[in-house]
Amino acid sequence: MIRIAVMTFMYRGHIKNGDLTDQELIKLCAGSGAKEIEAFHRDFVDNRKLVSLYRGLLADHGMSMPVIDIITNLVYADADQKQKGIDELRRGLDLCAELGSEIAHVAGHAPVAGVPLDDARNMIADTLAEHAPMAKERGITIGIEDFDPSPTLICSAADCLAILRRARGAVKMVFDTGNFMAVGERADANLPLVYDHICSFHFKDYGRDPSNPSRLKAFPLGKGDTPNAAVAAEILRRGYNGWVALESLSGLPPAEAVPSDMATLRNWLRLA
Repeated sequence: MIRIAVMTFMYRGHIKNGDLTDQELIKLCAGSGAKEIEAFHRDFVDNRKLVSLYRGLLADHGMSMPVIDIITNLVYADADQKQKGIDELRRGLDLCAELGSEIAHVAGHAPVAGVPLDDARNMIADTLAEHAPMAKERGITIGIEDFDPSPTLICSAADCLAILRRARGAVKMVFDTGNFMAVGERADANLPLVYDHICSFHFKDYGRDPSNPSRLKAFPLGKGDTPNAAVAAEILRRGYNGWVALESLSGLPPAEAVPSDMATLRNWLRLA
């Protein structure tokens, strides 16, 4: 059975500004049909009180946090940079274990001056593969993402596959439907290339910015150019049984964006 989570990182600003509370966010996600959420690890590292708060909130609504996004850069030019990236990775893996998360989505990698991109990809693969056995002992799968903030490093299908193959099966992939557009690729075309490596999905929608067609802009789900419906149909055809996450980046108020985008995604996945 496909299960839908809601990514929450885009709503931290609303919470910080007092427009939304954590309690209201979880209630909103639950009321929109989500059984899970996916959050950034830094929120909980920076504010340890959130760990117990979210344990209680999720339990109250019969929800869980199956995926945590660990934001760290595993590309390095010196020993200090290397250790900094590893320390953050380990903090994230500890949090996954603490909150019972099944997937550690490790993102945030970026090019570093003086480090060739092929070497950078090898660094990511090798460091994650080294930590995979420890993660597995704790019931955690490590995954990379096609990451559009670093389009030259880890966004194209070929670059993601280079990391996955280097890791020799120890690392999986979080397939983001929209991010491939940053390198001129389509998610529906790339899906067969990486399907056997996938551990979860992100569904978001991008299209050309009407005010500047050379730029991509986030849209409500179904209103942009990302081939989300085609990806959803294909994973249903293949019998996918796992997590997908809604990533609403349209900028609409949470109370409008979450229910609307959830309804669209549930319809595509025949969960309506």
